[in-house]
Amino acid sequence: MKKDAVVVQIEVDRSGKVVKATAGVKGTTNSAQCLLEAARKTAAMHRWNADDNAPARQVGFIVINFKLGE
Repeated sequence: MKKDAVVVQIEVDRSGKVVKATAGVKGTTNSAQCLLEAARKTAAMHRWNADDNAPARQVGFIVINFKLGE
C-alpha cells in the first residue's frame, strides 16, 4: 500500500472559518487532481477556534494523508 500526502495552505478568519484553501503546495507527494480536490474540501470544512483579537486572516498548513491501494 502506498502512502501519499497533500499539503493544503489555508487562510482562517477571526471566526475560525477557513476562507481559502490551496491544495498541492510545497511538501505534497502526489498531485493527482482527485487527491488535491479531496484534500482541499477536507481542509475547507474544518473549523478553528474563534479569536476576536487574532489578525483578520491567519495562514497555516494542513497535511492530508492518503493510503492508496493497488
